[in-house]
Amino acid sequence: MVQQANREIARQARSRSEPPRLNAAATTDTTTTTDRPCAVSHRGVDPVQVLLVAPKKHEEQESKETAEDRVEPESEPVPSSLRHSTTDSMAGYNEEWVDVQKSTFTRWANTYLSRKRMTIDDLYEDLKDGIRLISLLQIICREKVCRKFNKKPRMRIQKMENLNFAFAFMQKKNVNVTNIGSSDILDGNNKLVLGLMWTLIKAFQVAEIDVEGVSGKDGLLLWVNRSLADYPTVEVKNFSSSWADGMAFCALIHRYAPTLLDFNSLNPKDAQTNVKLAFDIAREKLRIPQLLEVENVAGQAKPDEKSITTYVSLLFKEFASGVQKKKAVTTISKALNIAQRHQELSAEFNKNASGLLEWLQQQTERFQTLSQPRHIPDIKEALARHLEYKKNEKPPREAQFVAVEGCAGRWIASCKNNGRAVPNLDPPIEKLQALKAQLDELETAFELKLRQNLESYQKTEIFLKKVVKDLEKVESWAKEKEALSLFAEDLGVTSTADAEEKLESVAFLQDIELPRYKQLLATVVSEADGLSEEHNETKATLERVEAMKNFVEMAEDKVEGVKIRLQESLRLQQNMDAVAKDAKTLMRNLKYVIEEMDEEVEAATKLQDVSTAGVVAAKRQFDTVLVPKVQNAVVSENEKLIAKKQILAEAGRESDVALIEKTNARVQKLLDSLAEKRGYYEQELATVEKRDEICREFANLSARIKERCAQSTQSINVVEGSLKDQFNSMVKLRYRLFRANTGVALEEEMEGKPADPEITGVETSVTQEVAKPAAETVAPESEEGDEAKDAAAEVEEANTKQLEEAKAMVVEIIVPLTEDMEKLERIHEELERLQVHTNPFTTDTIHGLRAQFTSLEIAVRDKVKSLEKELALSEVGSLTPEQAKEIKEVFDHFDLDNDGVLARDEFIMACKGLGLSLSEDDCHDYFDKIDVEDNDEISFEGFATFCTLQLQSGSTKDDVHEALDILTGDELSLEQIQERFDATQVEFIKKHLPELLEADGKSVDTDKFTDFIFSV
Repeated sequence: MVQQANREIARQARSRSEPPRLNAAATTDTTTTTDRPCAVSHRGVDPVQVLLVAPKKHEEQESKETAEDRVEPESEPVPSSLRHSTTDSMAGYNEEWVDVQKSTFTRWANTYLSRKRMTIDDLYEDLKDGIRLISLLQIICREKVCRKFNKKPRMRIQKMENLNFAFAFMQKKNVNVTNIGSSDILDGNNKLVLGLMWTLIKAFQVAEIDVEGVSGKDGLLLWVNRSLADYPTVEVKNFSSSWADGMAFCALIHRYAPTLLDFNSLNPKDAQTNVKLAFDIAREKLRIPQLLEVENVAGQAKPDEKSITTYVSLLFKEFASGVQKKKAVTTISKALNIAQRHQELSAEFNKNASGLLEWLQQQTERFQTLSQPRHIPDIKEALARHLEYKKNEKPPREAQFVAVEGCAGRWIASCKNNGRAVPNLDPPIEKLQALKAQLDELETAFELKLRQNLESYQKTEIFLKKVVKDLEKVESWAKEKEALSLFAEDLGVTSTADAEEKLESVAFLQDIELPRYKQLLATVVSEADGLSEEHNETKATLERVEAMKNFVEMAEDKVEGVKIRLQESLRLQQNMDAVAKDAKTLMRNLKYVIEEMDEEVEAATKLQDVSTAGVVAAKRQFDTVLVPKVQNAVVSENEKLIAKKQILAEAGRESDVALIEKTNARVQKLLDSLAEKRGYYEQELATVEKRDEICREFANLSARIKERCAQSTQSINVVEGSLKDQFNSMVKLRYRLFRANTGVALEEEMEGKPADPEITGVETSVTQEVAKPAAETVAPESEEGDEAKDAAAEVEEANTKQLEEAKAMVVEIIVPLTEDMEKLERIHEELERLQVHTNPFTTDTIHGLRAQFTSLEIAVRDKVKSLEKELALSEVGSLTPEQAKEIKEVFDHFDLDNDGVLARDEFIMACKGLGLSLSEDDCHDYFDKIDVEDNDEISFEGFATFCTLQLQSGSTKDDVHEALDILTGDELSLEQIQERFDATQVEFIKKHLPELLEADGKSVDTDKFTDFIFSV
C-alpha cells in the first residue's frame, strides 16, 4: 500500500507539471474547455487517437480520397500535429451518437468478456476498477497484461493501479492512447471512455485489416467494394449513409453465404426490414454479435460511422477467414473419416478374431488329445469324420482366417499411411498364425496316422484271414486225427489188407499229411508274426496257433510209434499192388494240392490294396510265388501220375486209369485259370496307373495353388510405397491372379508389353541358359566334314526342343490362378468319375482350395477398394482450379514492377489480397522461410507452394489442432459441430461426446477431441 501511495503522489506531481491538455470535447475553434486541464502529450504521438467518436463530417468521401483533396479552414490555422485531431473532433456532437457508440462499444467488449464470464452493463462505470479492461486486453491480445493486479479493488489507489497496468500494456503494444489517462477512466469521463474503446477497436479490430496494401478503415472499405463488385445496385462510399438502407449488409451476407437469404427479393426502400434481416442472420447463423440496434441504422441519414465500422470489421473477420475454416473443416473431416474407418476395421477384427482364436484353440486341443481307433470300421468312420470336417467345418474357418489376416493388414497399413500408431491387436495376428500352423500340422499328422493304421490293419486283416483259414484246416485235420483208431492202443489189424491199409494210412499221415500240415502250420506261424499287435483279434489267433503247434508235436511222436507197430504187421502182407498204390497216393496228393491252389488263385484276385504298389505287389506275388508253386506242386506231380497211367493201362486197370484222367483234367483246368488271372492283373495295373497319374496331377497342382495363394496373401500384407504405388501393385496382382474374371486391362498389355517385368526376366534367363550350352557344343568344322555337320545339326535340334520346353514351362508359371483352379476342378471331376475318394499323394481337398481361392480373391478386392478409398481421401482438400487461378492472378497483380518475383512488401499485399488471416509479423516470418537464398525476393513457385500449404488441408494431428484453432478459437460447441460437419460425422462424435466435454458439460475440449480421433 505504501508503494501504491508513492506512485499516486508521483503521478499527481507529474500532472501538475504538465502543460494544459486539450479538452476531449473541444471543437475546431476551441471555445469550450473542461474544468480540469488536459495536455497534449509531448511525446510526439498523434493526438487523433484520443478524440472522441462523434461522426466525422469530412469523412464521407471515398476511401481513396487523397490528402490534397482535403481543404482546411484558412481563417483558423491549426498546428499540423493537431490538424487531424481537430478535423476529427466533436464538432456537431450530440448525445444521440454518444448513446449509439456506448451501446455498440459495450456489446463489442462483451463479445470478448463473455469468454471469462464477465459483462459490462454500464461502460462508464464498469471500467473504473480496471478489472474488465485488463481482462478485455488479455482476451484480444492472448497474453497476460501483468503478473498480478488487484482483483477486488476498493480504494481509489487500487483501481488506479489496475488502470495503470492496462495503460502500460497498451503502450507496450504501441496502442496510441495519448491524451487519455487512468484518472480519466476512473473519473468516468464519458467521451474519453468512448475514445479509449474506439482506440482499442481500431488497434485490434480495424488496424489488422489489410486489403491490397490498403490497411485500416480504408482497407476495410476496399474489401467491401471488392466483395460487392457483382452487386451493381449496392454502392458503398463510406461507413455511414451507405449502410442506412441495409442493402449493403444483406449483400455482404449473400456474397459469402448465398443460402442464408434471397437478395433479389429485398426492397431497398424497406430499410427497417433489411437491417433487421441482416442483423438476425448474422447473429443466429454466423454468430456475429448484434452491436447496433436496428433503429440506430435503418433510415438514418448518417448512422454512426465508428459503430458501423466496428460491426463491418466483425463481418470481415468472419468472411475473410472462410477459406481457412473450409480448410479446417476438410482437415477434421479427413481425420474423422480415417478414425471411422479404423473403428470399423477394429470392430471387424474383434468380431472375427476372438471367435477364430477360440475355434483354433478348441481344435488344437481336440487333435492333441484325440486317440487312434483300433478297429478298421472305427478307423474308416474316424477318417470319414475327418474328411467331413475338412470339407464343411474347416473351409469357412480358413476363409475367416484370411479375412482376419487381411483386415489386420489393412488396419496396420492405414495407420502407417496416415500417421497413426500401429494398433496392438488382441489377439495378436502372430498368435493366430502360429495356432493355425500348429492346427494344420496336427490335422495332417492325425490323418496320416489314420491312413497308416488303416493300411496296417487292412494288411493284418488279409494275413489274419489267411492265417485263420489255414489254421482252421489244421484244426479240422487235428480234430479228425484225434478220432482215428490208429492212435488207439489196439490197432485192430486182422488181415494183410487191413495191415497194408492201416500202414498206408500211417505212412500217408506221417509222410504227407503231417509234413504238409506241419508246413502249413509253419506258414501260419510265419504269417502270424506279421500281425499287428494292436489288432483286437491277434491275441486269440496266436493262442490257437500255439495250441496247434502242441498238437502237431504230440501227433509226430504217436505216428512214429504206430508206424513201427504197423511195419511189424506189414511183413505178413505181400500181395499189395505197389503201382496202384503209388498212383492213388499221387492222385490223393494232387487233389489236396489242386484244391489249395484253387483257393490261392481265387484269393489272389481279390485285391485289398488297389493302389499301384498294391497291384504291382500282388502281380509279383502271383508271378513269382503262386505260378512256380503250381508248377512244382501240381504239374510235376501230374507228370509222374501220367507216367503211372501207362503202366496201369497196360495192366488193364481201367478204373485206376479213369481216376488218373479225371485228375489230369482237373490239373488242366487249374492251368487255364492261371492264364486267365494273369490277364486280369494286366488290366487292373493299367487302370490303377491311370488313377495314380490323375491323383498325382491333382496333388502337384493343389500344392502350386496353395503356394501361390500364400505368396499372394503375403504380398497383400507387406505391400509398401506410396498409396499410389500400393494401389498400382494391388491392381497388377489382381490382374495376374484373376485375369479371366476381373475385367481389368493393364496399361502394359494395351501397349503390347509384358504385364509383369518378372515374367520377361524369367523368359530371358531361360533362353540364355538354353542357348549357352548350344554355343559351347557347336564346334568348328573339322576334317570329318559331314559327320561334324550332322552332329551340330543334332545338337541344334536338341537345344531347340529344350528351349521350347523351357518356354512352355514359363508359360505354365504365368498362367493366371483362375486357370489353375479351373484345371483343378476338371481333375477333381475326373477323380469323382473314377470313384477315388482318398488321394495317397496329398491331404489337400478341393473344398479347402476353393475356400482359399475365394478368400484370396476377396482379400485382393478388399485391399484394392481400401487403397482406392485412401487415395480418394488423400486428394480431399487439394487446391481447386479456381484457387490455383486466383493464386496466379494475385501474383501477377502484386508484381508491380513485372520482374517475375515478389518483393517483401509485394508479398505482404498479396497475402492480404488472397484473404489469408495472417498478421504482418506472420507475413514477414513466412517470407524469410520462403526466401532461402536471402535475395529479399521470392519466385512464383515459392509463392505457389506457400499458398498451397496455406489453402490445402492436411490430416496429421498438428493439422487438426491448427484447424480447430482456426475454426473455433477457444470454444467448440455441439452446435458448431452440427453446423460444420455431415450427419454421419456428427453421429460418430455424439457417440463419444461424454468423454470429450469440458468441465462445464457444454463445450468440447479440443485437446481431448484431437487425442480421441487419433487414438482410434
